[in-house]
Amino acid sequence: MRVALTELDREAPTEPDTARGPRRRLGGGRRRGVRRRWLRSLLVPTPNRFILVGVMLVLLFGLTAAIAGLAARAAVDAGRVMVTSAAQMSGNAQGMHRWLAEADAAATGRFLASPESGQRDQLNERYEQALGEVRRLLGESAGLTGGDPARAAGLARVANQLSVYANLVQHAQTLGADPAAKPTDALLGSAYLREASGYLRGVLLPAAQQLWEDETTRLREARRGGQLALFGSIGITLLTLGALWWSQRYLRRRTKRRVNPGLVLATAAMLATTGWLVASWRHWPQAEKGLTVAGRQFERHRDLIEIQRGALQARADIYLRLGGNSSQYGMDALNERFERDARCGQAQEPFTDEMRSLVGAWCNAHRRYVEENERLGAHRAAVDAALPGGEVATAFGRYDTVLTNEITMLDRDIFRELTATPPAPTSMGVVTLLLCLLASAGVLVGIGVRVREYQ
Repeated sequence: MRVALTELDREAPTEPDTARGPRRRLGGGRRRGVRRRWLRSLLVPTPNRFILVGVMLVLLFGLTAAIAGLAARAAVDAGRVMVTSAAQMSGNAQGMHRWLAEADAAATGRFLASPESGQRDQLNERYEQALGEVRRLLGESAGLTGGDPARAAGLARVANQLSVYANLVQHAQTLGADPAAKPTDALLGSAYLREASGYLRGVLLPAAQQLWEDETTRLREARRGGQLALFGSIGITLLTLGALWWSQRYLRRRTKRRVNPGLVLATAAMLATTGWLVASWRHWPQAEKGLTVAGRQFERHRDLIEIQRGALQARADIYLRLGGNSSQYGMDALNERFERDARCGQAQEPFTDEMRSLVGAWCNAHRRYVEENERLGAHRAAVDAALPGGEVATAFGRYDTVLTNEITMLDRDIFRELTATPPAPTSMGVVTLLLCLLASAGVLVGIGVRVREYQ
């Protein structure tokens, strides 16, 4: 009997639970109705609408002042002082990179030079000159930071790393320079030299390159930032003027009065803002032209700098190879690496005919006097060819001189183009802020009068 009842219970139809569903829908409808009534009570009364119009206008004035402040910063970045300092900083950073590479080559080469040849003294002088030039460029760049903490931090980083590198080289020189030094001291000096060269390539040169990248990026972004700031600052003022025109018409229609004196004052302030911004941006056409021309020149400038950095890397690798500090590479791999970094056989732009001829002569000298002598076991002959006065060093010097002259000429052209940039406008953001505050006061007074009339 119990089982039968259970089956009947299971088969008994259950009535749909319709009560809870409608109640839920009814509750949701009540909430939506409450929200609609609240919005209606907020928007239907005319004074409330006037207040919303005033809030909208004040927000637009605040947005106009904020965008004008950002535009003022962009205008300064595209002005003469900033672009010329960025050009000088980028040139100094490239100079640091080049002189650091010179210091590395000189420090490595003097370990290869025999004391009686006179080459060691020559390389010592070149090393000290290179460090002196890096320190001079650091000091010169410190006066161009314009109070920018990021720029100052980058220079301080290079200066600190330069001290670390110089100390490592000094330890290597102390241990390995004496011909009568113990073999263990000579090996330890060679290890210090390898550590110094690795530190320079892995830490110091990338830091100098980052300085150069930061400044060239600053110059590239000056034009793009100026364009955005120009259109943004003028566009927001025109939008605000349109909102003022609509608000004046709306108040006239609702109050049956011709004009609202407060909105007239706000409109006059915004017209003055528009005129002030247009006058402040009068320098932009000439500035944009200069930045555009300099940007095109920077493309070739960058290519030449990459070529020179590769050549300096290849020259330094010759010394490391001859000093036995690249033994982890096979001879063929070292030769291929040299050909790649030196860009032997390069034919396309930006190589000129003279550059192609000189790099070819350098590569041929390397094959003949370094590669062949190393294969034949004539290590001393290969070292003599690579050190100052040798065939390979002389061929590199001719090529590097022409390459440096090309880069220097482009540096001058870029700097001359940027020097013609007009000075940045002054007080753009401050004057715009004051005019927007005046416009806000006019709106608050004008809207407040109409609200009190309705109350």
